[in-house]
Amino acid sequence: LAEAGVTDVAVPRVYEALTTRRVLVSEWIDGRKLSECSTEEVRELVAIGQECFLVQLLQTGFFHSDPHPGNLMRPHDQSRARLVLIDFGL
Repeated sequence: LAEAGVTDVAVPRVYEALTTRRVLVSEWIDGRKLSECSTEEVRELVAIGQECFLVQLLQTGFFHSDPHPGNLMRPHDQSRARLVLIDFGL
């Protein structure tokens, strides 16, 4: 996503050496799922999420297939990103 100019979005790093066909091991990021955030917090992230998903669909062709509020997080440490995409599912 960074290569496509999307800022403020992070995706947990996958540890491929520990990942198997049945188990995905990825970086832990502390934060709150959007389903647990206030309406104001979610509103602050709408434009970031909208840009992120449009770039995924229209430019990169690699996209998160299950974007519900439980799979989107607001990280506690926002120095790296303001929105985190978890559980890509595909």
